[in-house]
Amino acid sequence: MSTDPASDNHRQEQLLVPLAAEDVAALGSDGEQLAALLATVLHGLALLRTGCASASELAAAIEGTTGLLERLEAVRNASLRQPAAKDVSHADLAAAMHLESRATAQSRRRTLLNKPVSDLERWATGVAD
Repeated sequence: MSTDPASDNHRQEQLLVPLAAEDVAALGSDGEQLAALLATVLHGLALLRTGCASASELAAAIEGTTGLLERLEAVRNASLRQPAAKDVSHADLAAAMHLESRATAQSRRRTLLNKPVSDLERWATGVAD
């Protein structure tokens, strides 16, 4: 990732996430929401590494991390529910999920498919109410 000064007045730098124009268009404001959550998480990480975090800053980092994790989990779960995911072998699924066992991957997929689709999974596929 490259950095580029955001503003000479505030001396902030930005991390740039390279996305194709069609990806940006498909994400719309959800991309900005995810970027804001990621920025909160990264700021919390920086505070942890410098040892300068206040209680309120730690709470904000926890909230941002939780929000990001929930959305990332929804993207993963929605991906597993897609018809094309049926063609992914359990071995490949285990590797993709960083699991040691194909059986664990198979069990996790089966458990997910037996649950109703969550609101955040609908959000991930762009069909949220």
